[in-house]
This record gives sequence, C-alpha cells and structure tokens, in this order.
Amino acid sequence: LNLSSDTLSGREVHITRYKYCNMMLSSSLLLLPLLLLLPASAVNPQARDLRIINEAGFKVEIFWINRWKNDELVLNSEEGIFHGAESRINSYLSHEFEVQEVANKKLGKCKGPNDTCRKGHFQVNSNEEQVVIFKEALEEIVHTDNVSTARDLAKNVLQECKASAIQNFDVKDPEASMTQLIDCIDKSVTGAVDAKKDEIEFQQNLRFSLGSKLVSYACVDPNVTMAESIDNTTWVNSGVTYKVKMLLDRPASKIAYIQNFISIEECAAVEAGVTLADVDGASGLYAKKGGMDIQWDDSKNIITTLANRMYAYTADALRVALQGENSEQLFMLHYPGGNAENPSRYDPHCDGKCDGSNHVKNERIATVIAYCETAEKGGHTHFSNAGVHVIPEKGSAVFYSYYDQTTNVHDTGFTKHAGCGVVEGDKKIVTHKVRL
Repeated sequence: LNLSSDTLSGREVHITRYKYCNMMLSSSLLLLPLLLLLPASAVNPQARDLRIINEAGFKVEIFWINRWKNDELVLNSEEGIFHGAESRINSYLSHEFEVQEVANKKLGKCKGPNDTCRKGHFQVNSNEEQVVIFKEALEEIVHTDNVSTARDLAKNVLQECKASAIQNFDVKDPEASMTQLIDCIDKSVTGAVDAKKDEIEFQQNLRFSLGSKLVSYACVDPNVTMAESIDNTTWVNSGVTYKVKMLLDRPASKIAYIQNFISIEECAAVEAGVTLADVDGASGLYAKKGGMDIQWDDSKNIITTLANRMYAYTADALRVALQGENSEQLFMLHYPGGNAENPSRYDPHCDGKCDGSNHVKNERIATVIAYCETAEKGGHTHFSNAGVHVIPEKGSAVFYSYYDQTTNVHDTGFTKHAGCGVVEGDKKIVTHKVRL
C-alpha cells in the first residue's frame, strides 16, 4: 500500500482503511485461540454433562436413542421438563436424543398438526459446556458449547475492534492504527481469558471443598460401588499378564486398579520382615505401621521382586527411567477392625505434592498400594477430588501418580485420598512411594 500521498480521495482513504484493517486483523487472529482456555473432562474422556433449557411452551420428555437395539427410545427424564425449567443430562460422546412434547393428560392429545406430539433431535458432541435450548414449539433446537461460545465471542471482539479501528484510522500514521487495533483485541481477549480462569478456579475449589466434606459419607455408604473404569487394558511384566482398569487418566493425575498384583507369599514375606507399631493420629493415620529397606542388590529376594514390579509399572505408566536405589522403605500397614466409633483409618491426604508446583529432583511422583487383606466392612480407598472410589480385592493394587513428566509439574489435588475406616475384619496393605 502506498500511504505516503496526502492527496488521497475520500473513497481511496475508505478502501485503504478496510484493506489495512483486514491485514491487521489477519495478524491479530493468533490471539483468538486463547479464548478456548476451557476445562477438559476430568475423569472419563467420553463423558459429557449437558444443560437442558426448555423454552418450547409445553412440557417435554427426553429419550435416548439406543442405536444398538433397533433405535429403541429409552426415557431419560422420568418427571419430564416443564416449560421454563432446566435440567441436566449426564451422557457420552455421540449419543443421540429425541425430545417429545408431552400429551395432555385429559385429552391424550398434543398441539401439533392433527393433534400429534411435536419432536426434535440433538446429539452430544465432543466439546465441553454444552447447552441445549428447546425453542418455541420445538421448531428450533439451539445447541451451544465452549467452542461455539468462544467463536461467537471472538467474532464480536473482531467486529467491535475492527469498527473502532476503521473509524479512527489515520492514513498518515497507519502503525498507530495497527497498535490501537491490537491493543483492543488484546484487552478483550485478556479479559475473556481472565474471566474463564476465575470461573474454572471457582468450580474446582467448589468441587474439592464438597469432595472433602463428603468423603466421610462415601466411606460409610453401604450402597457405594467401585468407580467405573474409563479404559480396560493389560500390563505384562516378567512374562505375567496383569489386568488393569484405568479409573483416572490426566497428565499429572493417574489412578489405575491392577488385579492379582501381589501374592500371598509376598505379603507374608513383608509382614515377617517388619515390626508393626501403633500410629495414633500422626498425619491423620490411625493404624499399625512398619517399614523395611529393600535389598536392591539381591534380585532373587522375594521382596525385591515385588519392589521391582512396583517400579516397572510406574516406569511404564509414566514413561520415565527410575532407579530403585534412591527409594524409600517398603511399608506394611495393618488396619484392625472392631472399633466402630473410632475405626482405624487414614484421613484425607496427599502422598506427594498436590499443589500444581514444579517437580524437584528426588521428590515423590507415585504410590503403589497392594492389598494383602481386605476388610469385611469398610477399608475402601476414596479419592474425593477425582470422584474415584476403590473397593479392593485381596491381592489387587492401586497405582496413582501425581506428576506430569511432560511439564514437570505435580498434581493439583486429584490424587488426594483417604483410607476409609475399617469397621469389621482386618485390612493389611503393602505400600511404596516412588521418587524421581
């Protein structure tokens, strides 16, 4: 563009403004991905939570379309959703739904053509913060999410900043106009990102606060069930195949349940090698505890074999190289039952850093808990912030890591957990904290 002439006509100046602003907008578009700074699914990558708003003018019911059973319609809203009301659906990626007008109870008819009940459809997509709005008479269903919301916000920012830049465009000083435009976009994007960060932080703090308060209820709930697996896989070590259920899979927070991880002989060897002593409340632990050094130079030692297995799984799960010689002791904890009023337990805690801080050499990165005996009542392991409840079987193990090897930062609280009180029977575990 030649902007050096002082004799440009009004039309030329107008065209020049548009061309120059469009050029500036192209370079400023790099800022827009910041608007997509939104949370991902915390536990199950396929799960999605949908907010439903009914503005159709009548009561509706929502049905899941089961494509695996000849498109069977499964009622998803037992009470229905009245006009003006909101509801929530916990669903999964790609699931399809049909929304139907509810017929008048007295007449058994709807207000559609020929007394038919009006219908609409929507499908769960891969984005977050999905909102589905049933508009007047179900003639339109508006489906928004974090991506579409960010796109609309970006579009509005661009339009407003572009209009301001065109109006104040200075032919003699185009660089000043570019600076003004970029500043406008930068301030708008920064404001949007800061607001989203505040919202995310608030939601996380609220969830963690509720999780901490509800842990006691989860531990004594007789109807509580084992957390659902988000992925079932296998792990092979020394020719043995172990079944693994992934319960949480985040970069800095992983929880896995491993079946048949520890043998009766290994449990007996650890118990014979430790001296158990009562721990009455130190760091929230109410149990008997004893530790022993690991003889890393004795590869035939049964306890060394167990420790090597723990290290091997950690190394494979986190894709890091580990040296057992820098490790802690191997511990056995015994939680005796019989005291319902003050049961043996381990109150909510983190084994390592869980504040999102940077990792420092030789800090803890993961824990393995192997269950030698399980209680008849109680004794579960509960990760309150992750919503993961483990009801262990004898011989199984739980692995959880609190370190992201890619970013070198620690967990932000998802691996905080509690050893639920043992009401009846005995719970004995072998546990080891891995350092890097």
